[in-house]
Amino acid sequence: MPNRLFSLAYFSRNAIVGSPTDVQDSIAAILRTARRTNPRYNVTGALLYSDGCFAQVLEGRREDVEHIFESIQCDLRHSDVTIMHLHTVEERSFAAWSMAFAGIDGVSATPTVTGDGMLAADDILSSDAGQNLLAALRSVVHRDELGRVEEQRGAA
Repeated sequence: MPNRLFSLAYFSRNAIVGSPTDVQDSIAAILRTARRTNPRYNVTGALLYSDGCFAQVLEGRREDVEHIFESIQCDLRHSDVTIMHLHTVEERSFAAWSMAFAGIDGVSATPTVTGDGMLAADDILSSDAGQNLLAALRSVVHRDELGRVEEQRGAA
């Protein structure tokens, strides 16, 4: 069934080098690119940035989602890209947004990249999908922290 909807969620670490302003400018560039490219592929989604990490959901036809995701994996602004899920969905969670954004920890979209329906973290976090995205991010971060503790124990 070529028209089935897929949802892909991933987690990555920020690999942007520079000042907080450099990070914000790079995230703004990521959003501009996503908001220009995603509609061409009928892909929607949301991006969350917090604690030096990205979590993102992409929704659309599998081949389109995978095409967009492949470019993300090759983007040097991301490291340790980890897929959290790839599965079919009945409907889009972020249908209204080519790329919604929630920035936490003082990183927010500048006025030049807002206008996609989400102006504050509260907007994304008030939805079930946003809560699920944040919960998935926390789970991956917690798993990574446990892995580091185990590595430290093994090195001791």
